[in-house]
Amino acid sequence: MLTGVFLIGAGWIRLWAAPISAGPDVGQFWGFAKLFEIHGLEFYQSADGYDPILPVQGWGFVYPPIWLLICRVALLCAPGSTATSEMVDSGWRVAMKTPIIAADLAISALLIQAIPGSRVKKLFFGLIWLFHPAAWYNSAVFGQFDAIAAALLLVSVMMLLRGRDRWGFVFAGLAILTKQHVAIPALLMLATLGKKMEKRRLLADCAMLAGIFIAVSLPFIFHGNLINYGRAVLFPAQYPTYQLPLVFTFSGSGALLTYLHETFLWDTERFLALNAPLLIASVIAGTILCYVKKIRPEQAALAGILLFTGIFYRVNYQYLIIYIPLAIMALAISTRWWERGLLTGLTVIPAVWMWLFDTTFWFRYLAPRIPEGPQILEKIGFNHYPPDQVYVSLAIILMVFSLTYATAVLCKRSEANSILDTNR
Repeated sequence: MLTGVFLIGAGWIRLWAAPISAGPDVGQFWGFAKLFEIHGLEFYQSADGYDPILPVQGWGFVYPPIWLLICRVALLCAPGSTATSEMVDSGWRVAMKTPIIAADLAISALLIQAIPGSRVKKLFFGLIWLFHPAAWYNSAVFGQFDAIAAALLLVSVMMLLRGRDRWGFVFAGLAILTKQHVAIPALLMLATLGKKMEKRRLLADCAMLAGIFIAVSLPFIFHGNLINYGRAVLFPAQYPTYQLPLVFTFSGSGALLTYLHETFLWDTERFLALNAPLLIASVIAGTILCYVKKIRPEQAALAGILLFTGIFYRVNYQYLIIYIPLAIMALAISTRWWERGLLTGLTVIPAVWMWLFDTTFWFRYLAPRIPEGPQILEKIGFNHYPPDQVYVSLAIILMVFSLTYATAVLCKRSEANSILDTNR
C-alpha cells in the first residue's frame, strides 16, 4: 500500500512537469515521429536531420528503432500535435514523455523487488531512485528516453541473477536496441556467464540476442536503408571536438581539455581523439576480466557503464541515468565503507548538478509557458548558474569515482566477489 502511494506521488510530480516543460529533443522527436509516419520503413533515408519538417536542422536520428517505434505510438496518441523551433504543444509533450515516466516508475518497482532485506530497506532504496532529481529531470522535463534502456538493462540483470539466462539475453538485446552505449555494460555483464554456462547454451543465447537485433533491424534495412541505418546505429558518435557548453559536459577529460582551451587557448582538441581507443581497450580488458574472474552480473554491468562515463570524451547528462539504478542496487547490498562512499558519490553527483543549473529555463524555453513552474523550482533552488570551473570540477569528480569503482570491481578479485555477494 505504502509503495503504491509513493509511486502515485512520484508519477504525479512527473506528470505535473511533463506538459509545461521541454528540452529541444522533445520537438525534434516529434519531427522524427512525423517522418516515420510519412516514410514508414524508409525512415532512415530521411533521418539525416535536414528535412524541413524537423524543428532543428542538422540534428539527425542516431538511434536504433525501438525509440522510433515508441515515438510513432506516441504520435498516434496525439495525432493533431505539432512542433516548431519555437513551440511544442502540450499533447505531444505528455504523449512522448509518458512511456519514459512509466519506465521511471518501473525502475523503482524493480529495485524494490531485487534488493534483499526488509520491506523498509527495499522501499528506502526504491525511493532514492523514485525521487532522484536526475530521474525526474530527464523523463519529465528534458524528455530523454534513457530510463527505458535503464529499465530493460535492469530487467536483464535480474533475469541473469535468477538463472533465467534466455530472458536475460532478450532484455539485454532490447536495451541495446534502445540506446547503443548500453552495449558496453551488457557485454561485460554477459561475459560473466562465459565460464558458468554450457558453451552450446551460451552460443544459443548469443544467437538469440543477435536474432533480436536482426529481427528489429531487417525491416528497415530491406527498404534501402542499409548505409543510412548502419551509419545512424553503428556510428552515432560525433567527431571528437571541444565539449561546449561546459554546463552539459560530464566527461571529466572532455570538460578539462575544453576548459584549458577556452581559458588558456591551448590546443587540446587532438587529445580528445585518444579517448575512443582508450575506451575500446578498457572494454576489451574488462570483458576478459569478467570472463575469467568471478564477477557478478550486476557488478559487471555497473563497471561497464562506469568505464564509459569515466573515459569517453562526450558524456551527456542523460547517460548517467543508465548507471544510477545499478549504483543504488549495489549500495543497498554493499558492506564495505569505501565502496559505500564511492556508490553514494556516484548516486549523489547527478543530483548535485540540479542545484548547479537553471532548470527553470526548460519551463520557459518553448510554449506553453506556465509561470508557476519556474516559481516553484526557484524556491527549491533549481535556478543557479555558477562559473564553468564548478561544472568542470563536478565532471572530474565523476570521472574519478567512475574509474575507481570500475577498477576495484574488475581488478580486485576478493573484494569484487564480496561487493554484491548476498543471498536473494
